[in-house]
Formats: sequence, structure tokens, C-alpha cells
Amino acid sequence: MTSMMIRPRIPRFPDFASVDPAEAFGYILCASLIIVSAVIAALLVARYASGRYSGNKKKTALCFACITALVTAALICFFGCSAITVKGILLSLILTFSSYADIKERECDDYLHVMILIAAFIGTDLSSLPNMLFSALFTGGLMLFTMIVTRSFVGGADVKAAAACSFLMGLSRGVLGLIAAMILAVAVNVFKKDKKKGFPMIPYLAAGYTAAYFFTI
Repeated sequence: MTSMMIRPRIPRFPDFASVDPAEAFGYILCASLIIVSAVIAALLVARYASGRYSGNKKKTALCFACITALVTAALICFFGCSAITVKGILLSLILTFSSYADIKERECDDYLHVMILIAAFIGTDLSSLPNMLFSALFTGGLMLFTMIVTRSFVGGADVKAAAACSFLMGLSRGVLGLIAAMILAVAVNVFKKDKKKGFPMIPYLAAGYTAAYFFTI
């Protein structure tokens, strides 16, 4: 019986020298359309976010567009033009908006977590549902335990975000994303003068779970 281990997925760069030029052109065109569509969607989300939370429109648009373009390009390199890529783009957009909301007002609407749950079913076999539910409960429980123990920087929205992301990604990557987020949060905020003052946790969860998305079992 082989043991399960988490390892980074190897990027899938097509060998254009050995394929038909039409196929290579089709791949490049498909990838370009996905990136452009994702950036346009990011700009629309950024416009809504800056209006709702009274942010700088140009800076918000630039931030959303750059993050989405980089994540989308990486997803295409790793997963090709597939349903996994589309799901990753949607997750990135939702987490970027959630992070922005958390930074601005230290809160995150519940419908964003529901959107992650819905996105989880893209390209997913329903037979995976029990594992997805267990992943959400386990990771959410870990976050809830952390909230009770620390009595500080972890809030209800953080618990829901971690649970929703783990529902989408499964137990192994869900726990990996949570650990990465916790380490990053501690590393960035350990030198803060006022350690009793909390900080937005969802941006760290977004970074951790986005990184974990590129790993496989």
C-alpha cells in the first residue's frame, strides 16, 4: 500500500515543435482568450469593489487585474485550458474580492463563501462529495479551535473562508493551504508593535490556498 504525499504539480508546457501548427495556434488562442476574459472579469469585480468600499478605482483595478493575470497564466501552464483552470480562476477572483473586503472593513459577506462552494463542483465528480464535506468540517474545525485559543485575529469569516476553500480543494490541499496561510500570517505580523490589535486574515488565506491549488496528491 503506497503512502499519500503532497507534491507540486509539474507545469504542462505543450511541445509545439511536435504538434500540428493549427493545434499550437488553437492552444495559444484559447489561452489568450482565457487570460483576456479573466482580466476583464477582474476589472469588473474591481470596479464593484472600489465603489462598494470607497477605494481608489485605478489602484484597485490594477491590483485585481495583475493578480488575476498572473494566477491565470500560471493555471494555464500547470493545467492547460481545462475545467480545473476555470475553477482556479473563479477561486482567485472570489478570494481577491474577499481579501479586499477584509482589508477595507474587516468583514466578508457570506455569499462569497457560497460562491466558492458552487465553484467547487466545476469538473468535480459527485463521488468526491463526502471527502469534500469532511475537508470543510475538519479545516473549519481547526480554524474554529484557533479562534477559541488565540481569542484574537481569527474571526467567523476566516473560518467560513477556510472551510469553503477546503471543500473545493480536498483535505490534503486544504490543510496545506491553511498551514501556509498561518505561517505567512505569523511571519508578516510577528514584529508588529501592538500584537493585541488584530489583522485581516483572509488575504493570507487567499495566498495560502492559491499556492496549495497547484499541488496534487
